[in-house]
Amino acid sequence: MAQSDKSEQKSPAQRRPTRRCNNLDGKRWLQNSISVWSDLRKSPDELRLKHPAMFPASLATRLIETFLPDGPHCILDPFAGTGSTLVAAEQLGKRGIGLELSPEFVAVARTRLLLPPMPKPAKPAPRQKTTRPQEPDRGQAPLPFGDSERIVLHQASATDLAQLVAVESVDLCVTSPPYWNILNQKRTADAKAIRHYGNLDQDLGTIADYEEFLMALAEIFRQVFHALRPGAHCCIVVMDLRKKNKFFPFHSDLAAKLQAVGFEFDDLIIWNRQAEYNNLRPLGYPAVFRVNKVHEFILLMRKPIKA
Repeated sequence: MAQSDKSEQKSPAQRRPTRRCNNLDGKRWLQNSISVWSDLRKSPDELRLKHPAMFPASLATRLIETFLPDGPHCILDPFAGTGSTLVAAEQLGKRGIGLELSPEFVAVARTRLLLPPMPKPAKPAPRQKTTRPQEPDRGQAPLPFGDSERIVLHQASATDLAQLVAVESVDLCVTSPPYWNILNQKRTADAKAIRHYGNLDQDLGTIADYEEFLMALAEIFRQVFHALRPGAHCCIVVMDLRKKNKFFPFHSDLAAKLQAVGFEFDDLIIWNRQAEYNNLRPLGYPAVFRVNKVHEFILLMRKPIKA
């Protein structure tokens, strides 16, 4: 007579532990799974930074807590700006690597992170040219609570990522690329002036042609792809845009480019920012109807797990 099914069941001690992709409880899991995030705001300190396109550290915190469990994982932001992703990584006990082209924003980020300022350049002594990759900047001794070993911020272009970040060393990327030529204009929803992101030679936002801009971003995210471990996510905060009469679906255009690089388009979250727009006006009234864009998209791209 065959043994009963009960006799073949494994005891609790013999069962494999449940694999966890994060440490969220059921309530937080449900909250984060809702496709529209409307409860994230910039703090008063973040509003005072006046960065033209920053997201709050609380958004990066939520993404890190959603896609990683506890542990010293490595978080990457190739467009670090004023350091929101790195601030969140530090607060959660993660390691962080950031690249930012603007010296102004690097200085702000280092202040937020309680890291020492970048050393002032001295007059270089004559020496032979070298092609060695740039070493991570360790700066001077860190200020209290800052950790220059765990959090590294390079004043460098995102195009140099492969020289600064090892292959398959990153567990999660959270970033927001520069918006194509849009930061020269006013915000469409409330006409508030937005400062130009920069005129640096390597600033992607100054590229005039939209397709060329997308291709330049795709090449940077190709380097991000190689830096990510298999199965890791890349979370990209972007906004669609309009230039006069032409609408550019930036989020879907960028997602298509990244799929061509090798990413899987895992999912999409809408970040509702309507609370930040306190001077809305009827765009195009009364001649042509135009949409007030008060939301951004968070592209959830994923590097496939190797077979």
